[in-house]
Amino acid sequence: MTGARTGVARSDITQCITASLRCQASCEAGMARLVSEGHAADSETVRLLRQCAELCELNARALQKDSVLARRTASICFELGSQVARAAWLDTNSASAALARDALFLARACRLMLFAA
Repeated sequence: MTGARTGVARSDITQCITASLRCQASCEAGMARLVSEGHAADSETVRLLRQCAELCELNARALQKDSVLARRTASICFELGSQVARAAWLDTNSASAALARDALFLARACRLMLFAA
């Protein structure tokens, strides 16, 4: 995890990995909560959280391996994290506040990778 492929400082990569894993856990918890509340597993919100959780895992792995695709996965994490943060922020359930915070943290951490040299 040198950051040589992405042109990003090691501390920024570490922060993006941490944010990815944290958001993955929050999305998985959010999915479990929604399903336990009676939402269908294929509902739009559950699908959004599943996609985000899976992408967060992929992003963390790509960054850990210094993959040539890391900048792309980070870019998609930025977009998807922003969408999840917005959806969670608009949800009236108080449990969604933590998800919104973690998704926003992910978007901010991945944003650093988008504009690296």
